[in-house]
This record gives sequence, C-alpha cells and structure tokens, in this order.
Amino acid sequence: MKIGTCKAVAGKITSGSLTVAVHQGKILKIPVIIAKGEESGKTVFISAGMHGDEINGIEVIRNFMQRINPAKLHGAIIFLPILNPWGFKKKSRYIPFDKKDLNRCFNVKGNSVSYKIARTLMKEVVKKCDFGIDLHDGRTNLLLPHTRIFKKDKCGYLKELSHAFGSEIILQREGEKGMMAVASFNLYKIPVLTVEVGGALILREDFTDQVLSGLKNILIYGGLLNGVLDLPVRQFFLDDRLGYISPIQGILHIEVELGDAVNKEQLIARIHNPITDREIKIKSKNPGVVFSVRRDAIINRGESILSILHFKLEKGRSELVPMQAKMLMNMTKPEEIITRPTILLDNILSLLGLSYKVVGVSLKESLKRLDEYFTLAKNKH
Repeated sequence: MKIGTCKAVAGKITSGSLTVAVHQGKILKIPVIIAKGEESGKTVFISAGMHGDEINGIEVIRNFMQRINPAKLHGAIIFLPILNPWGFKKKSRYIPFDKKDLNRCFNVKGNSVSYKIARTLMKEVVKKCDFGIDLHDGRTNLLLPHTRIFKKDKCGYLKELSHAFGSEIILQREGEKGMMAVASFNLYKIPVLTVEVGGALILREDFTDQVLSGLKNILIYGGLLNGVLDLPVRQFFLDDRLGYISPIQGILHIEVELGDAVNKEQLIARIHNPITDREIKIKSKNPGVVFSVRRDAIINRGESILSILHFKLEKGRSELVPMQAKMLMNMTKPEEIITRPTILLDNILSLLGLSYKVVGVSLKESLKRLDEYFTLAKNKH
C-alpha cells in the first residue's frame, strides 16, 4: 500500500506526504504516516485538523502514534495528523485559499481548491479503508469528549463503533451535505466515526487521554489489536443538545465548569451589559451535567452560553434518568469488557445523594436496545 510518497512496510511506521491539490502553481501537501502490521487485517484511517483551529485531535494522533507497536497490528493504520495545515497557520477553521469549510466539500461539485482537496482525500485515502475516525474540536465552545453519528445513517457498524469507542456521550445528529462522514458512506459504504475531543483552541490532556483510550478500543473492536474493551458502566445516546441561549448582549461570566454536576435552579452564568448596566442571571432548569461551555467572554443575544445534559427523578423511585438521552448499561464480563465508573452520572448522583443500581448487560443486548431506541425515535417523528 502506498499513499502519496508514504509506502507501507510490514512491522514498521513510515512517513511521507500526499499532494492534495495545486493552487496558483503551488503544490499543496499534507503529511501521511502509515503503521502496518506484520499480519493482515483491516485498513483504517485516523484524521485530524480538518479545521485549522482544532488542535486537540492533532495532539491525539501525535501521542497515539508514539504508543503504537506496528508489530502487534493486524492490518494497517493511515494517520493524517493535519488535513488543513494552511488554516492551522492562520488559526482559521477554513481553507484560506477559498475560505471554504473543507468538511462541507466532500462529494460536492466545485472547482475551487477545497473541493479538489476533498476529492483527493476521498480517492487516495478514504476509498482504500474499511472505516475511518475523524477527530474534531468545538469552535467557541469547549465540549466533553464524545462521538457523533447520524440520525438517518443506515450503517449499523457505525453505531457499533460509536458504542465501542467508550465515550460516555454519543450524540446523534442530522448530517450535512459535504461532510466527509456523510460522503464516505454515500459513495463507498465506508463508515467514518466523528469524535469531538474538546475545543476553543485549548489543549486538554485529560480529554486527549480519554480519546487515546477510545482509539485503542476501536482498534480492538475492529480486530486490529488484541485486547479487551474498556467501557464506562453507563453510556448516554444523546438525541439532541439543548443549550442555554443568551437573552442579551454583554460580558459573560460562567459560574460552572465543564463536567460539573448542577442542581435545579443553580446559578450557572451571569451576563452583564456594560452599556445599560443590566445583568441577567441564568439558572439550571433541571439537575444535570455541564456538557459544553462557551469560552468567549463577549456574547451576543441569541448565542449559546453552555449546554447541560439534564436528568430528572423517576416518580416513586430514587433514580435519575437522562431527559435528552437513552442510557445503556455495559456488560461486566472480564474476558470481553473492562468496565469503569461513569463520571457524568456519578457526579450528579453524588451531588443529590442518590445511587443507581448497576446491572450488567451484554454488548449485543446494549446494541439491540440502541436499535430499539432509534426505531422508537423514528416512529415518534
């Protein structure tokens, strides 16, 4: 296998570059690294830096490559550590030559440089893989690490990958035209799992450590590595993000941190308009866990402040259930899965002095419940 100038060698990690486009006589290249095992298996790609202002995924790939022993791989991994080095230089989300969002240019007709880059990536990398993982960050908001899948995606294996990755939150959303994850399945039936690592141009080592563990899980689940899955006891399939929106323009004071457990009616933010000297207090509508927070202190009316994964008490029971998500339990058989505490739910339970009875359920049963949930959600709409 060869990607650009990078030729795979069994039992080795090799590096090179891929020419993705030519712009005004200038050759545009991105770095490519391939780790190839000594035994056959699936070929996967792991990419980051699609948007030039998203840095955590770049760091994840750098650290992950240092941990990979190609001699233990069954198959090959194509690393694309930075898809948009030109935007990175300018701290910009977009390809600077045509101001396009690269992740809206896949399988879309267009002649400018971003469309050419997207076509090259699809032909030279995505098409040659069994599946892929695309690492992203939030823009102005800092997000808890989570995976993303599409509500209307017919690829069952993508659901399995999202579950096996092991993030506590899996967000299902509507896919947009031009996204690499959408185009890869539409063109080649190749699933690409989107992973959100953090955001707001802030490096979070605690987040990158979680994603490193998730990448290892994916390789184990895909048969590229031997081992057992490391999953949280509970995972939440979030159907939508319900955020708190600013009612005025002003200076934002966030009163909580990412991942904090909050009570109902707890103060979570204050917004002060220095022109009118008006201050608005924002309180939590229900108990929950802070899922995302804004880092820009100047906020306009209608912009997102933060979002919370809300929980509610079940009537007649001392249990909390997520209001916007389906909670699944993972099995505890040591030969197949290692389970770890669920930080999000344990935080909120601790705050409220409650507990949750843990029930072991097989991965197969969890996926069955997930499919039942998707079917129920579809029927409701």
